[in-house]
Amino acid sequence: MNKAGILVVGNEILDGITLDTNTQWLINKLKPMNYTISETITVRDDTTEIAKAINRMMDDDIGLIITTGGLGPTYDDLTLKGVAEAFGLPMTINPVALSIVTRQYKAFHESGVVDSPEITDARRKMAVFPVGAKPLDNKAGGAPGVMLRWEGAIIVSLPGVPSELKWIFDNPLKPILADRVEGCYTEKIINLSARDESMLAPLIDEANKLEPDVYIKSMVKSMVNNDKGYVIRLWISCHGEEMEEIQVKVDKVSDFLVDLAEKTLT
Repeated sequence: MNKAGILVVGNEILDGITLDTNTQWLINKLKPMNYTISETITVRDDTTEIAKAINRMMDDDIGLIITTGGLGPTYDDLTLKGVAEAFGLPMTINPVALSIVTRQYKAFHESGVVDSPEITDARRKMAVFPVGAKPLDNKAGGAPGVMLRWEGAIIVSLPGVPSELKWIFDNPLKPILADRVEGCYTEKIINLSARDESMLAPLIDEANKLEPDVYIKSMVKSMVNNDKGYVIRLWISCHGEEMEEIQVKVDKVSDFLVDLAEKTLT
């Protein structure tokens, strides 16, 4: 299994100031690549808590750990210190990362976003990495992403600003992740005419016997569909080696459920 974990860092998340939309976005990007999100953890801007969360994921044999937030220039941006502490690594200026920061602040200055392109101590801080980590280019903001390979796992640190996180993921990071993943994933959502989830349980049991590899999850809250009255959504998904094979399985289960529901629930 291509196991992944997401570590969200930030007091603003746990204090209810900022809504974490990054996690859902990342999950929806990783699923089609056949990564299974085994766990997500949210911690405060605390070096020790960050390190503990990373080590927990490593102990759980998670091969891809993505952290979000805490890469900026202020005193409470501590994610990389936490990564370094987790693995007992010193921190130092990464020359390539510093060149990215320098390029970005020059561009910000030329476009009038900042008053000066000077690389201050606060800006230089964004290029201080755990030894052995590599930068991921960021053309949407000031802080580079960071990637560290450790004992077969990859630890990726992304900025918390959604536009920067998305740019880094879609550009330098996605090809790297695609190269190390195996297998395929597909999913489908259908609506069945029902207002009571308990009425669907026997149908789902029958469908599970048909294709045990296919996962079926009912969405508990019923909703009104103008054509069918009350409907409940079912999420049908499958992992496997060949896309054509798992797509056939998902379609088979979907068609079976729709047909069975029409015969038994109407």
